[in-house]
Amino acid sequence: MENLELTCGYLLEEDLKCLYQYPSLAYPKHLNLSYVLLFRISLEPLGALLEKIAASLETLILEGCQIHYSQLSAILPGLSRCSQLTTFYFGSNCMSIDALKDLLRHTSGLSKLSLETYPAPEESLNSLVRVNWEIFTPLRAELMCTLREVRQPKRIFIGPTPCPSCGSSPSEELELHLCC
Repeated sequence: MENLELTCGYLLEEDLKCLYQYPSLAYPKHLNLSYVLLFRISLEPLGALLEKIAASLETLILEGCQIHYSQLSAILPGLSRCSQLTTFYFGSNCMSIDALKDLLRHTSGLSKLSLETYPAPEESLNSLVRVNWEIFTPLRAELMCTLREVRQPKRIFIGPTPCPSCGSSPSEELELHLCC
């Protein structure tokens, strides 16, 4: 199996364990779990799955999965081993600035990463979950500084999607995008 796409639904921890044990899922190139709600469950099975498929995985989409910082540590070791990863979508998750910095540091060995998306830090969101640009702008600069300490990004999108300033969304055509 080269592609696995499970989108817009719920997965239980038991479901993730089954994915890890599924024999045909040995060398997939693309794993898309966009908008699969993963909150309030352990992501250790997903972390184990990432470690298992790290040698072949090129695209990982965890967009809008409602992953929280307390769950992030379970997937970071597996993610950091995905040496073939070229595309990583992680936007629309609830992450603090510290969590995002930790995530970015774990991507230091991913030299083939050419397109990546990350959410606006939760500290920059107002009560309506909209970006406060006065707070977001320096936090975004801080994240980019952290990222540049570990590697040089190629194409990156940090913030809300679509961007309320310019209307763009991450895509294969996206150049380094740090919206105003």
